[in-house]
Amino acid sequence: MSFENLSANWADQPLTDPVLAADAVDLMVSLGDRRRGTLTVLICDPDARYLATVLVGLPESAATGLRRHPQPQLQPAADAQPPSPAELCGTVLDPVIPAVHTAPGTGLILALGRPGPAGLTDADSQWAHAATTICEAAGIRLLGFYTATKDGVHRHDLSATAVAA
Repeated sequence: MSFENLSANWADQPLTDPVLAADAVDLMVSLGDRRRGTLTVLICDPDARYLATVLVGLPESAATGLRRHPQPQLQPAADAQPPSPAELCGTVLDPVIPAVHTAPGTGLILALGRPGPAGLTDADSQWAHAATTICEAAGIRLLGFYTATKDGVHRHDLSATAVAA
């Protein structure tokens, strides 16, 4: 999966094809975005064709938590709990949901850009589950959830995510 596989007219094709969608995610989530930690929202029309991208940077504490070997940092207060993936996902999607509701039928592809291990992690699955739950509750079509690392783009099986709920 690589953006180099995209044809010149990829945006005219529905992103319901997981390979095409992964290539689009690879194009939209830069290596810098993956190092920093981001949630990228690919907005699609009712026919699942690409319209626009919104990129939201994650707090440093979240990006650090996504790394395999977190870098040393100041210790938070003993009673301070870092936000869960579900809380972070909700915070990131809160401003997106009202905008999506202005265009009925809009679909989303969400991509967690993160540093760390190449494969999917438990935290990635928690993000995918939270996104599925949030989009379902908001009445928004989630076309796919992907994790993008420096090593590639990985698709989450949303039917398995829904079953795990």
